[in-house]
Amino acid sequence: MTKSREALERLAASLRPLMNFPETERRASFAIGELASHLGVSLRTLRFYEQSGLLLPSREGARRVYSDEDRLRLEVIVALREFEVSMPGVKALMATIDGGGPNVEERCLASFDHLLAQVAEANRLRIAELEGINGRIDRIRKSGAA
Repeated sequence: MTKSREALERLAASLRPLMNFPETERRASFAIGELASHLGVSLRTLRFYEQSGLLLPSREGARRVYSDEDRLRLEVIVALREFEVSMPGVKALMATIDGGGPNVEERCLASFDHLLAQVAEANRLRIAELEGINGRIDRIRKSGAA
């Protein structure tokens, strides 16, 4: 098993319980419908990730065939997007994984942590902004103007 695969498996394993993805057996291939059901997303979402260059399933005629590694990638991608990580952020993480090389697992985990820290900080700022808006709403309502 490559270090890139190990990094991907580690990320997917850490995200799976948070996302309530059911455990699934390692298999050579998955159909698009199976993965969509497993991940709780639409077929269109999976096609979008393919069109975005985040994965490249093989084909049997017009049928998409996803590998077990594609499943792991999609678990990570879907979780990150659910956490509102930007597409460029997701692509950067996948590029780190795909790049391999020395210390890929450490670089991957550092990139992952950085992405989540960015989202958490943006969420904190947004919460403060919303609390400010709610405070103004409350003042207007208490003044009798509403």
